[in-house]
Amino acid sequence: MKHHCFVLLACLLIIIQPAIAQTDQWTGIWRTAVKPPGMSQPITMELHIGEPEAGLLYPATIKLQYGEFTGRYELLLAKKNAQQLGIGRNKYPLQQTPYKLGPWMWYLNGTLDYKDGALVLNRMWIDKFDIWMWGLDEDDEIYQQSKVSLRDFLYRGAARLTKAGNKPLADSSVQRILHPERSQVYFGIYDSIISYDSTLVLKVVDQEQYDKDTVTLLHNSRTLFSREQINDHNRQLTIPLDTGKNCFIFFADNYGHLPPNTGLLEATIDQRPYGFNFSSRPNAYATFLVANIYHPARRPATTNNPVIQRENVPVATIPVHTADIILELRDTKVQDGDSISLSLNGKWVVTGFPVKTAPQEIRIQLQRGENILLFTADNLGSIPPNTAALRIRYGRKSQTFNLSTDMRRNNEVRLILE
Repeated sequence: MKHHCFVLLACLLIIIQPAIAQTDQWTGIWRTAVKPPGMSQPITMELHIGEPEAGLLYPATIKLQYGEFTGRYELLLAKKNAQQLGIGRNKYPLQQTPYKLGPWMWYLNGTLDYKDGALVLNRMWIDKFDIWMWGLDEDDEIYQQSKVSLRDFLYRGAARLTKAGNKPLADSSVQRILHPERSQVYFGIYDSIISYDSTLVLKVVDQEQYDKDTVTLLHNSRTLFSREQINDHNRQLTIPLDTGKNCFIFFADNYGHLPPNTGLLEATIDQRPYGFNFSSRPNAYATFLVANIYHPARRPATTNNPVIQRENVPVATIPVHTADIILELRDTKVQDGDSISLSLNGKWVVTGFPVKTAPQEIRIQLQRGENILLFTADNLGSIPPNTAALRIRYGRKSQTFNLSTDMRRNNEVRLILE
């Protein structure tokens, strides 16, 4: 009897374990194949989705193949609700051969809707914009028929993607997509802004005449409003900020009667105005944009606010001969939720950066002479203090140090560019 119970328990564990391991329905590899009318070859599309940041932002790549054409692109996806991912407007080409698709990738927009274990593409139609014929005769006209088929697929082709694997995207694309401070490519995430105020005043306005533009706004997975039409009674909200990172995702739900959506999210941060704008050129016909507001646990000391400053503990002084520096950070012990912020010469490089057991890269550019790197603990994780191994790579050389920070103590590294 005991033997039978043991066998039954083992079988249950085998069944349950994969379900526990696969906790996110989006992460993994998704594929579809669509035959253009009258053509024998299908257009294949593979979407590879990485693990989310803060459960909201998903780095991803798209691979398109049709005949001789191969295109691979980086993009950002954003979780709108439990059943929808918003598709980022900008797709950065890693590979396009033998011709380029240019702005036609904008057509691949809207949301991916999770239905019956598959992802269904639900577009917002760009039907009044002058990109339809762009690029048709560029490169080599012998590929014109191939271009037409791809353009039509991107514009109106139905797409239902099925899961082909659970392996998350894990390459340099992840860091480039999720951390704009390390890349010149814009995927829809604005640079992080620090707010010492504990609340944020937001206002939603339409910059053109009211044409039934509707928008949705999320704050750290909380829906502030959903599919609300912008009108004369413009919505103003006062939002309490979480300590650390505050991710605001502003979704365009439609393009209104006068495309595109011209919603503007106005914010007052430490008495300074900011705007996150669908009308700006990089956001035209976007599905969403992302504002990152970082709220430190403490306000820095000033003459009007005598908060006790943390002690800056020197770790090392290193002479270097290159301005291009790579920092590698990892948790050498148990990954316990440690998060740090890093400033270079008094300016924030990253804020709310999670320290993980796997090494993560941060690229910085030095100025001539002395450069001061300051590592500040955002929290202490579940096992104080906040610890990390720091490897500094400069040219062909590198040095490794152990960092240990807390709410009273920062770590300081001086790099001297000779």
